[in-house]
Amino acid sequence: MLLHSLPTVITHNFHPARGAFRNVCSLPRDDAERIIASIRHDGHAYINGDYFTRRLKTEDWLIAERSRKIGTTRLERPIYFFLGNMADGWDESRPASIVLPLAMFDAEAITFTFPDSMTSCPSTNRDDSGTCPWRGDVFTLAEIIEIVERHGFPDPSQPREKRGPDAFIEVQIWDDRPLVKNGVYQGL
Repeated sequence: MLLHSLPTVITHNFHPARGAFRNVCSLPRDDAERIIASIRHDGHAYINGDYFTRRLKTEDWLIAERSRKIGTTRLERPIYFFLGNMADGWDESRPASIVLPLAMFDAEAITFTFPDSMTSCPSTNRDDSGTCPWRGDVFTLAEIIEIVERHGFPDPSQPREKRGPDAFIEVQIWDDRPLVKNGVYQGL
């Protein structure tokens, strides 16, 4: 089943030992590599040896597109969420979740990729078939509303294996003040 309207909530998944609202790209390289190696060691083989380099390249793309589409923001690097209620514990490396209203954030501090930014980034995109016209772009709130109205996206209440490769929309939050204001986060 496809949804053709935007969910009203977003989900941040995290590992309690590492804390919520963290971005590995904000860390010194040695610290980031230790965290990534720990996740890989815990059985997440999809995070290979060049993950951090690809993650940095992806964030460079996100930052450039953010600047082009919505301008300068409070945060240089984003806090990552998923669109909809994705508090399903599916990713064992991030078993804890915080679900928040999308409306908590100003449209000028949000961008989206469909699906996640690592898959969507033109320099790391593994789908060159053109079957997913939304890949390779960073969207504003108005643009993602239009994409979802036109193409839909898999219902997050369905099991992931039934949703296919574009099973979610990633949300990048570029301002942590609403999190601080609402007592969800202490800030950087």
